Amino acid sequence: MSAELGFILSAVRRFMDPNMGLDDLEGLDWTTLEELAPRHRVVRMVSTALLNAQLPLAVTSRVSDGQQQAVRTSLLQTLELTGLLDVLEEHGIRAVPLKGPPLSEYLYHDPAVRSSLDIDFLVPRDQIFKVRDLLLARGYTLTSKLHWNSDSACLASRENEISFVDSYGTVSVDVHWRLMPPYFASPFDGMEATPALASIELAGRTIQTLAPEPLLLYLCSHGAKHAFNRLAWICDIAALLKKCPDLDWPAILGQVARTHTSRQLWVGVQLAVDLLGAPFPPEMPRDPKVQALTRQVTDQLLSGTLALPTSRELSSFILQVLERPEQRLRYLAGSVMTPSEAEYNLLRLPPFLFFLYYPLRILRLIAKAVVLPFMRSIREL
Repeated sequence: MSAELGFILSAVRRFMDPNMGLDDLEGLDWTTLEELAPRHRVVRMVSTALLNAQLPLAVTSRVSDGQQQAVRTSLLQTLELTGLLDVLEEHGIRAVPLKGPPLSEYLYHDPAVRSSLDIDFLVPRDQIFKVRDLLLARGYTLTSKLHWNSDSACLASRENEISFVDSYGTVSVDVHWRLMPPYFASPFDGMEATPALASIELAGRTIQTLAPEPLLLYLCSHGAKHAFNRLAWICDIAALLKKCPDLDWPAILGQVARTHTSRQLWVGVQLAVDLLGAPFPPEMPRDPKVQALTRQVTDQLLSGTLALPTSRELSSFILQVLERPEQRLRYLAGSVMTPSEAEYNLLRLPPFLFFLYYPLRILRLIAKAVVLPFMRSIREL
């Protein structure tokens, strides 16, 4: 295990439970530690654990700076988020914030704990254009690359989201109309209505967010889609399990059984139990595939690597976490065959020629996987 990652784990455990001990600081590479903490989005947790530690003066200064930056970012995002919610509600749009300050407040009672690069909203699909127009009127710029300047192009996003940035380039907003993209089988398959919601207080305002049961399913599915490559995502699962000991497990298990997505749930829960001491839930199965995937993620995290999973590694993990052949085909068709912004950057086709993006994507992927490596090898001769 990387000593720096081991220390980060102990700092996160101590943040969640002040009675937990902290690993020895001696021999740590502070440069590596300061790279790993933001990589795993746990700067606030680690710096909080270090506040009363005996540190080199330069490190103490950087820890303090990191704390202050996290608070500033959280305040900026919280103010913008509540302002956007007010605007959307005035126009009859119910938006559900995902992640960011609301989730941080709900799980940790501190909106600055979860470092987030953007604000995520879930809105009804039929309200997307209205939300877009309101954001543009507020000074935001659409950053999603579209194949054509039309309403229909907004809905062609493979991830079922569109992105914006404010006029200062400091706040990004992602507007989703599905919790998970259609190519990734999840517990929310077939769910047309908004999942159950809960209310929290944020900056003196009542905000609607996902209720504990759908939130657990969302955190586990989102983590699985990214191979749980950030410790913060596992922290959120552990914090939720500790905060809500009376989860409706029959409802949770019934939902994953109906959608054949149990593996996503149990990998996320097992990681939270193993790495962060989350309470062991009832009826947790001993699935060999879950155990193997959990070990795979754990080994990757504990190695202390700064690198993100490659496309091949990510696809391999996802194909293992999906439980049925049709789910794997759906993922391959959606992630490999479906056009992305990369194709829109190459060629701008009108809507009636959109079908040509499919062969263009295949050709681009072949060039990326075969032609470009071949050309590099020729140059190296």
